[in-house]
Amino acid sequence: MLTSTGFASLAAFVAVASAQSLIVDNLCVVDVYLYTQTSFGKITNGDVILNAGQTGHNMGISSNWDGAISVGTGCNSAGSSCTTGGPSWNGVTPFSRAEFNFYAIPGSVTYDISLIYGFNVGMKITSAEASCAQFSCGLGELNNCPVPGPDPTLNDCYSPCCSSVAECAGGALPEGGGGCVNNAGPGPNSPYYYNNCPNAYAFPDNDGADGYTPADFVDYTCNNAAITLTLCPGTTSHLTRRAFSEPEVEGKRGLDIARDEA
Repeated sequence: MLTSTGFASLAAFVAVASAQSLIVDNLCVVDVYLYTQTSFGKITNGDVILNAGQTGHNMGISSNWDGAISVGTGCNSAGSSCTTGGPSWNGVTPFSRAEFNFYAIPGSVTYDISLIYGFNVGMKITSAEASCAQFSCGLGELNNCPVPGPDPTLNDCYSPCCSSVAECAGGALPEGGGGCVNNAGPGPNSPYYYNNCPNAYAFPDNDGADGYTPADFVDYTCNNAAITLTLCPGTTSHLTRRAFSEPEVEGKRGLDIARDEA
């Protein structure tokens, strides 16, 4: 998956060409702040507030953009003060994150939903090509988070790497390691995440990259790069990898896409 300097592993490959675009629809009942990080390429319409119900926001990515969108709530216009997410964007407060690599294979995109830093709003990633995997997580529809978050308007939830609020005080993945084994393997509350949202990262190597289990279906490569990120979709996917073709892509572990172990 992503770190601040590298993103998801390549998974399945669907042969449908398209122009790159990234649209965000905010179906949440609260305003959100879109905090963007870039490893490669450019994005012109990031770091912005979307009002509740606002749809069709074009992020203005270059054809080779490689980066992440993290979502904050209760933020000021600069994202320097938030109830969830910012200003640290390291898991001191929880946030949902979507990661995209349009760079590795021209005309295609690898994407994933990351809950390594916690959860504040639901997410769904779709392509204009309906046969591509549609990952979604509506964890906020549950009311049994093991470490509830600070936003009283949401069913937000602290990072799966933290067994308490205090354990997230230095971030979800502190230097030297935290609750997630070696900042790579499962954390104390990872089962809550991967059992309820099996198509989202519940720990940094949830894709099985370093032999940790479960190795879930959490990233996908689609050759139609017209992408929509929907916030608060009200759905959760339960897709299995064997339902999608997954030819090997040379160098798939060498992507420079913003990884979560930052």
